[in-house]
Amino acid sequence: MKVEKNKHRATVLRSDGQKLDVHFYLSPYANEHSGKELILDILNSSSAFLPVEDINTGSIFFINTNNIIYLEISERDLEEETLLSREKRVQVELTNHETLDMSFFIEMPEERSRVSDYLNFTPRFIYLCGKEKDMIVNKTYVFSVKDL
Repeated sequence: MKVEKNKHRATVLRSDGQKLDVHFYLSPYANEHSGKELILDILNSSSAFLPVEDINTGSIFFINTNNIIYLEISERDLEEETLLSREKRVQVELTNHETLDMSFFIEMPEERSRVSDYLNFTPRFIYLCGKEKDMIVNKTYVFSVKDL
């Protein structure tokens, strides 16, 4: 039985500094929430290796999520309800010395709505919103975060 999947384009920054344009394969239905599966869902799943397609060559291989610093995506890939949450501007410094001025949506109870709460109580990959593009960042490669 063939399972229908949607392709979603992203640019991956690997832990060695190389960039790679790929398609992730996403289900039309998410397991953890209503609506379609998101890239964030599969990155934060228990799977260490995810199938991707190299956009330039068309080859399919399995990418080790531990070695992803971040993904750049051109289209917002969040649940509609997330966009109703409180938005927080932050400056993120990565271990490769790159600095990102972006924001994230805090979907947590009021008593746990500080930046530190968000960083400590969210899964390994976090979604950052920017003006031109959004990013999904592996917290393993975050050196520091400043609350703006």
